[in-house]
Amino acid sequence: MPEACKGWVCRVRGMEDGVSRRRLPPLPELIAICGGEGTGDRDEPRDLRRIYARGVRKLSIRITRVLLPTGITANQTTVFGILIGIAGGLLLGVNEFWAQILAIVLLELAFVLDFCDGEIARFERTIEGRSSGAGGAYLDWVGHYYMPAAMAAGLGWAVFHETGDWWWLAAALIVILSLVRVPYSARDHIMWGVYRDKPELRDSEPMVRAAMARMGGDPEALNLEASGAEAMAGGSGRGWLWSRYTNFGQLIVFPGFINLVAAASIIDMLISWLAWDDDYVASVWARGVLLALLGAVHLLHQIRAIAQGFRVTRALE
Repeated sequence: MPEACKGWVCRVRGMEDGVSRRRLPPLPELIAICGGEGTGDRDEPRDLRRIYARGVRKLSIRITRVLLPTGITANQTTVFGILIGIAGGLLLGVNEFWAQILAIVLLELAFVLDFCDGEIARFERTIEGRSSGAGGAYLDWVGHYYMPAAMAAGLGWAVFHETGDWWWLAAALIVILSLVRVPYSARDHIMWGVYRDKPELRDSEPMVRAAMARMGGDPEALNLEASGAEAMAGGSGRGWLWSRYTNFGQLIVFPGFINLVAAASIIDMLISWLAWDDDYVASVWARGVLLALLGAVHLLHQIRAIAQGFRVTRALE
């Protein structure tokens, strides 16, 4: 039990109106228990994810503090967040002012809940001695694919509905097909969850090489004599455009992608508000530019991924 838990009862199971309740420590101690990106020391890498995580954690930990006494689990929180995010993404397709506002609110709530489920998972693991396991990690990643796919669908329909040009739907379809890769996700994210949660497997050469291939890195850069992060040298991929650890990468993947879409929607609402005095969001300029860029990036990514797959396969033979 961590130092933050001494002197108080971390969990009490009782029956009050049929509800199992948790008893929580003061907020500073709860922050120490739940942790996560953005709560470490100032020596954390200065990428965009950790920068915005520092701000989001101030809100997410307070929502987590409200959710924990209800008995909700980390996986249930993840599913709830995914459903909210998909609803918000599809609602982007309605070119009405209040529909766009509600879409942004739902997407930002899903954005915050993506931090809350990890906080609840760490509370469950540290205090209650139970874990959502690799399945929880996989479930989280499913949401990371399906929510942006729903957003791409909403963007595509909104721009198509306003312009009548079918190729906006084609651009959205490219993004959706790139994101919704269920067999791929099931294979490598379950594997990555096992690698993360089963330390005894980390010295296995096949497992390390498989983890490297999953991350899009260079198997030839492996240092099997090292441990931890050093063993995975080169695993984050090559180039600023493709690495998920770069600031650009954090914008085009979940959850940073939500803020990019929200910004585009707000720009279009402002343009429409300045030009028309009604609730219809006629401008799709910002959303169209964003969708075109996303379509191009994902098309290039798929071509690169195919080529990289052959290279990694040859390296692992």
